Amino acid sequence: MAAVPPEPPLLSDQDLAAWLALVYRTALPSAEVARIASGDGPKPGDFPPNVIEHEVEDLKALAQLGVRVITAKDPEFPGKLMGDDGPYVLQVAGRAGLLGEGGVRWLAGHRTLGEALDRGERVVVVLSKGLLNAKTMLRQLHDALADGQVALVSAEPPRAAWNRLRDQRRDELVARAAR
Repeated sequence: MAAVPPEPPLLSDQDLAAWLALVYRTALPSAEVARIASGDGPKPGDFPPNVIEHEVEDLKALAQLGVRVITAKDPEFPGKLMGDDGPYVLQVAGRAGLLGEGGVRWLAGHRTLGEALDRGERVVVVLSKGLLNAKTMLRQLHDALADGQVALVSAEPPRAAWNRLRDQRRDELVARAAR
């Protein structure tokens, strides 16, 4: 089954790559990342070319899976998640606009997703791994992603594997979204 095509990005691949590099590859203090993200945002020239090339490769791999990367500057970025402690970048499979709509249930992981879908709820599932490591789930949820009932989201690096610390960050993100 083919991937659901992602919505077109608002930024070029190079500019999105700079956002990924800022958030996932720099060792800058969080206050400095917040300052850059809340200003004009990062620029590709702020990073070595090989870093930007690597991030562009990840962006292309995500797009092949139907995943779009949005930044804190995108209109679909959920206002509830804005703040100096990030996240500043989200990977989104499905309709990104779902993240900011009312009446949407946010889930930490996919364990209760089946029940929510059976009830006809619109759901945002936040994962504690990168979406390049969620290919099976993307295939399984193809129809729900295509019809806008579900969006899969990750604030982790695209190739990140699951770990307990990421679970904790995911749970905090879901709690913020539920406020």
